[in-house]
Amino acid sequence: MNTPGGNTNSAAEHTCALILAMCRNLANRHTELMNGEWNRINGIELSGKTVGIIGLGRIGMIVAHRMQAFGMKTVGYDPFVTASAAAEKGVEFLQLEDMWPVCDFLTIHVPLLPSTKHMLNSAVFDKCKKGVRIVNCARGGIIDEEALLENLNTGKVACAALDVFEKEPPSTDSPLLQHSNLIATPHLGASTAEAQTRVAKEIAEQFLALRDGTSTFGCLNAPLLRGALGQPAKAKLAQQLGMLLYTLNPGANVLTVKGDDESFVPYAVMAGYLNAKGVSAANLISIKKVAAANGLSYEYTATSEDLTVECGDVRLSGRFDGITSFLTKVNSTPTNIPLTGNLTVVKSGADLFSQLPSLSSHVRGIHFAGDVTILSHCGKTLESEKLETLGSVDMC
Repeated sequence: MNTPGGNTNSAAEHTCALILAMCRNLANRHTELMNGEWNRINGIELSGKTVGIIGLGRIGMIVAHRMQAFGMKTVGYDPFVTASAAAEKGVEFLQLEDMWPVCDFLTIHVPLLPSTKHMLNSAVFDKCKKGVRIVNCARGGIIDEEALLENLNTGKVACAALDVFEKEPPSTDSPLLQHSNLIATPHLGASTAEAQTRVAKEIAEQFLALRDGTSTFGCLNAPLLRGALGQPAKAKLAQQLGMLLYTLNPGANVLTVKGDDESFVPYAVMAGYLNAKGVSAANLISIKKVAAANGLSYEYTATSEDLTVECGDVRLSGRFDGITSFLTKVNSTPTNIPLTGNLTVVKSGADLFSQLPSLSSHVRGIHFAGDVTILSHCGKTLESEKLETLGSVDMC
């Protein structure tokens, strides 16, 4: 689960704290005073300076608002934010190439992606204003730390404040960590009592929403759940057909699915197929990875008719009537079998009929479907040595 709003304010405030700390290099002044030194070294003011904000999401916009209160000019860039949307928050939208040479401060608020790794590198530092100050409370790796150290040594970067590092924790003998113009904190952006309380509350609310089927907000690895939660009966029918399909053809590598929604239906079919196989880890969150690990895939055809699943010479169709799911066809044989309770699939034949009297107290329904017969029953299994059982599934 993800709680994107829980630590927003805390991360923004920590960014602002580091910006302020860099103005007077408070870390060095504190250490010097503790060592008996009284160095009243001039710093700089924020008022009238320009801060460039890379990433104008929730955190970036809060930082902009806070820094505007100090009289700073705020400029920023975000590929998903328009210039007009930025302007509404008092931020002048600039392309990165236009931002580098005008900023006195740069602060980063983007995720670590292949496109943002070492986003701030030697080439970028060459384009920056001499004496630029840089903050990173986002993710380690966005700044090329070797290039940052080189530019701290030359004075091109006057000061840097890092809450995150490429390797965490960083080595204590790192030349960057020991640099006198670096302020470092141990990934404290979200470390406030208020943020942790908000995160806990948001996660609890997300779990309740997921349980109730009202929302999948915050689920990072469950895109298939969004469609399934919107149409739970269809998802369950697909899973049930997959389970039955396994009892009739347990060796399939490719399932053919004909339905009206590819966003989740074929995945629910595969999950049911693997569940019947005993792969309990298969569900709509994990199915893509688990199916691949089990060598299972699907072919899909769109249709407005009953949901149909096939593999080999086995074909099953089903529908949901608003209350109950039904198996409507087994191969070419029309059926109307409720997909509820425990079902056992057996081969049709004389042995079946001879065994029915002894099973009558357990069997609730007998459904003939050509070469196979599907028995619905009370217990988990039907005990009979003479029945040629293909498989049992729990439709609940």
